[in-house]
Amino acid sequence: MTSTRMNTSQRAARAIAVAGLSLALVGCGRKFYDPHPTPDAEVVAMLRAGGGGAATADAAASTGTGWATLKGQFVLDGDAPSLPAISTAGKDPLCPATVPDQSLIVDSGTKGIANVLVFARKVSRVFKPEDGSQPAPPAFDQDKCLFLTHVLATRVADPLSIKNSDAVLHNTNVSPTGNPAFNQSLPPKTDATYKFNKQLSLPAEVVCNIHPWMKGYIFSRDDPYFAVTGKDGTFEIKNLPAGEEIEFQVWQEKAPTGLTAAPLVSRGRFKLTLEADQTKDVGPISVPAATFN
Repeated sequence: MTSTRMNTSQRAARAIAVAGLSLALVGCGRKFYDPHPTPDAEVVAMLRAGGGGAATADAAASTGTGWATLKGQFVLDGDAPSLPAISTAGKDPLCPATVPDQSLIVDSGTKGIANVLVFARKVSRVFKPEDGSQPAPPAFDQDKCLFLTHVLATRVADPLSIKNSDAVLHNTNVSPTGNPAFNQSLPPKTDATYKFNKQLSLPAEVVCNIHPWMKGYIFSRDDPYFAVTGKDGTFEIKNLPAGEEIEFQVWQEKAPTGLTAAPLVSRGRFKLTLEADQTKDVGPISVPAATFN
């Protein structure tokens, strides 16, 4: 009986305390606590629009429409450093006595820099052709004791054909970060297939241990927004998402930490926002010759 009375008294005291607090809040001009408040319409609208923090940036990035193309040309500002041919030291009588140093190839006429890799670091949308068609995946080939494509870029989804069009045995050895290692001996006129399982942030080096002067690079991305400059230094990336800022990364073998080409490229990166149906030509991008010394 005593216990019941105490519980009843406690409940009554609590009720009085709550009532007193409510009156105090009203007296201070504040609204009485509502256990079922009405949502703030402005806050709801902001949240639905992606308001606040990283969500805001992601939502804004995905609101763009249409597609655009980026073009440009990397050219050397100054005299190209002298890179003598590499001696094969008679290691294999079927190989030439010397092979060219491919670490920096500059066109004598245009001063265009070959084998510069340009790629989008992150995009919110990826173009899909209405007919579902995709470019044919490239092949990584070798002949005359040299990799024919010094820097090759491809998509993760595309199986990579590794070929040996040479008259001698080669082993193609590559260990891309986060992907299966590949080190297979390829007899003359044979090929093998390699499959990436994730994209790379930087190119992976490829070597032939039988012929140690042979070196190249392969690079994979989930999306198709990458390009490797040709002999004249030009590149083109089509169907980029328009209406959002895209950060691009630039890589060249002799400037692995990132080249700078003012005013566009700084430490291997630059940002652009393209308009729908625009073909943006950033023109000649001059790279100081001292970059490669």
